[in-house]
Amino acid sequence: MSRRLGLVCIASLALVLLGAKPQSDLFSKYKAVEAYELKPGILMMPRYTADGEVCEIGLEKRQYSPELIRTSSRLSHAEIEQYVDELVPSDARGPKTPMFGTINEEGPSESATVQTIESYENVTVVIYGDGSDKCNLGSVAVTITWKNRKCQS
Repeated sequence: MSRRLGLVCIASLALVLLGAKPQSDLFSKYKAVEAYELKPGILMMPRYTADGEVCEIGLEKRQYSPELIRTSSRLSHAEIEQYVDELVPSDARGPKTPMFGTINEEGPSESATVQTIESYENVTVVIYGDGSDKCNLGSVAVTITWKNRKCQS
C-alpha cells in the first residue's frame, strides 16, 4: 500500500512539474526592457545602435520596489546634473550649443508636458516635467541622446 501511495505521489509531482511553464514563457509576449539602478531608486535605461554603442539613456525615479512605493517621481535639478555628469562627463558632451534652455509645452494645460532642452556638441539632454502645476514644475524623466548615433528601432 505504501509503495502504491509513493508511486501516486511521484506521478502527481511529475504531472505538476511538466504542466508548469518556465518563468521565461510567462512574459514572452512582452518586450523586455534593459534597466540599471544608477543610484538607489534611480533607473537608467539605455538604447543602442546596431553596432552596440549607447545612443540614448532614459532616466527616471523608480516608482515601485519591494522596499518602497513612491507617489512622487520628481527629480531635482541638482540630481539631474549629477546623473548627467556621471553618465556623460562634460568632455564627452562637448560645449553647450545655442539651443540651451528651450522650453516646449505639449497638451492641454491640465496635462501639459514641459520639455527643457539642453543641447551640447555631442548630446542633447531633454528634461521632461509635469506642467499641470505651474508653481511646482517637477522633472519626471530625462533623456540623453547622442547626436551622431542612430538608435535601433
